Amino acid sequence: MKKKIYFIVGFIAMAGVFQSCSDSYLEEENPNTISSDIYWSNLTESDANLTSVYGAMLNNYLYSVDFEAWRSDLAFPKDRDLPYELGMPWYNKSYNNNVKDFEKSWNAMYQVIFRANQVIEGLNGMTADLKSQKQWTEQMAQARFFRGLMHFYMHSNYNQGRIVIRDKNPVKLEEFSKKLSSSSEVLKFFRDDLLYAYNNLPDKFDQKSRVTAGTAAMVLGKSFLYTKEYDDSMFYLKKVIGNPAYGYQLLKGDNVKLLFTGEGDFNSESILEINYSAVHQTQEGTFDEESFFNRFARYFAPAGTIKGQASVVPSAWLTYAYQSEELDSQDARNYVDNGTGGKKLRNVPLRASQYVALVNDEQSKYYKAATANELVTFGGTTFSYFKKFTNHDIVASEQDILETGFKSGKNLVIYRLADAYLMQAECLTQTNDLEGAKKLINEIRMRWGLMLLGEDDGSGHDFDEEIYTQASLMEHIMHVERPLELSCEGYAERSVDLRRWGISKKRYQDLALLDFNLIDYTTQKGIKRSSSLLQKGLSADPSNLKISIKEYTDAAANYNTGLNDYLPLPISEVLYNQNSK
Repeated sequence: MKKKIYFIVGFIAMAGVFQSCSDSYLEEENPNTISSDIYWSNLTESDANLTSVYGAMLNNYLYSVDFEAWRSDLAFPKDRDLPYELGMPWYNKSYNNNVKDFEKSWNAMYQVIFRANQVIEGLNGMTADLKSQKQWTEQMAQARFFRGLMHFYMHSNYNQGRIVIRDKNPVKLEEFSKKLSSSSEVLKFFRDDLLYAYNNLPDKFDQKSRVTAGTAAMVLGKSFLYTKEYDDSMFYLKKVIGNPAYGYQLLKGDNVKLLFTGEGDFNSESILEINYSAVHQTQEGTFDEESFFNRFARYFAPAGTIKGQASVVPSAWLTYAYQSEELDSQDARNYVDNGTGGKKLRNVPLRASQYVALVNDEQSKYYKAATANELVTFGGTTFSYFKKFTNHDIVASEQDILETGFKSGKNLVIYRLADAYLMQAECLTQTNDLEGAKKLINEIRMRWGLMLLGEDDGSGHDFDEEIYTQASLMEHIMHVERPLELSCEGYAERSVDLRRWGISKKRYQDLALLDFNLIDYTTQKGIKRSSSLLQKGLSADPSNLKISIKEYTDAAANYNTGLNDYLPLPISEVLYNQNSK
């Protein structure tokens, strides 16, 4: 069951430069605001204000999973023959700082920072007696975690890491315009916040939606991985993976079916999860960014009776990679009824069935139907759909959640234990512990019933019998394990990964060389789905755009390391922050 979140929006000093304001006006006391002397009189009031920080995390633009998916190599904007126009600049790498999408994401992050700063300043103004209490320290640690997390995100994704550090809320006019800090200064700032959170947060809260020491350790491990400080990264990731007090465990066996479902909210693998709800504040508008619902299901779900718009669909290479992973023939879960009393291997791997909808998946229910191919034609060059963000497991249509497909109560999973395993495997690979890395990767592959990496160890599973080198194992991590296991999770995760590996432009160039084609598929119930099953290679008729699929040609030509590795500062920051030049 989802934990109820009740938040009280405190007085927020919003960022922006008001040209008509004078210093004297800004210094006047507003009689309609709550005095900090009154508001911060006890820790119950401060906790209510802390909850407003969590409330700011509900903003759909903060993680912007739609445009960040298009910006990476993971997704295409809708149909290949009739693409979604707003997604094409991201997909083709032709965007600039006039695009409003990432400006909204930038502003959403600073809103979290401003609210966190309000809590920090209020807590710092309390009496010595209140400051000595455990609850005070835990509240301070949560506020500093979120302030650090937002600075980490912006440092990872904007302006080569040179952003504005907001360590306190602006009050006077001149405080709104603040100089950019160097990348190293920002790095030190957010790590100090995250370290404070790690050292002062409890291992668990009764409220599962609250961040913990394990959450802070996860982000610290990711931060040090991003800067190639592998020993430091492994220190924190080892805590995430192995500290029993945190209680994290990979979902295995039949429990893997809980991932990205309503029943699986805040499961043992979850480390950071944004808690939405379809029962609270349902009267709020579709684009109210503090409502408890999100719009992601609408963006990712199929159109038609399901009432999505499928503006974000898996790329061709990702679709093919999902459907073609080799199965472990020793895993009983990979065998299904062949219709004549015998057994046969599944049509598609378990990981594919859990993450994406495919025309040839004959074993997975989808929106109350026995299979996806009963409901969806998989035509019009849209041959796959992401499942992670949709309510396919509980309703027949997205509008059955509330009155519109734009209102979904599905939680947004940001970080989970599988990511920690794969980051640790990358660190081990980079430090030449290939056996340790393969062991972690194989734990993830085993839970999906996939063929394991390396030579047979006598454990009774299928192995690929490859002798991996550091280079070939990194290739697997970069182009198979991380994108397939973690597609569209985290914050700008895939784009950041490609950049930090130094392969962004080459990746799009390599993908532009690939050819795919679509062939007809007849379902087990005898329904013909024309041009629906993706195959690798040239089509029989390359001129037929309905069956010939080629992607990322413009992205390969347009990608410029200096322009596209990071997002630029939003135009609003450039115009209104006079010191951002």
